[in-house]
This record gives sequence, C-alpha cells and structure tokens, in this order.
Amino acid sequence: MLKDIIKSKGMKQTFIAQKIGVSVVTVSNWVQGKSAPKDKHLRKLSELLNVPEKELVH
Repeated sequence: MLKDIIKSKGMKQTFIAQKIGVSVVTVSNWVQGKSAPKDKHLRKLSELLNVPEKELVH
C-alpha cells in the first residue's frame, strides 16, 4: 500500500527519508512491511504524501 502511494506521488525513498529525517533503510523497511513508522514519523509521512495517516498503516 505505501509503495503504491509513494509511486503514485512520483517520490523516491531517498527523498522521503531526507524530508522525514530517517534513513533510506528505514523507509525501505516501511515499504516492505518489515516495520511501521513511529507516530511522529507517521504524521510527517502523512503530510508529505498528502494522505490520511490511516491509509499508511496496515
């Protein structure tokens, strides 16, 4: 789901990582479902992608 949203917005994981203040590996883990963003990162991710937080969590 997150992967599709990122792709639809035309963003790269490196860009998202820089904007949110996390590593690219962290963003990659979120995309692959290996981990989930903490609340503070979820808010930033939601704002950056312009989608509700509930759409970003499994």
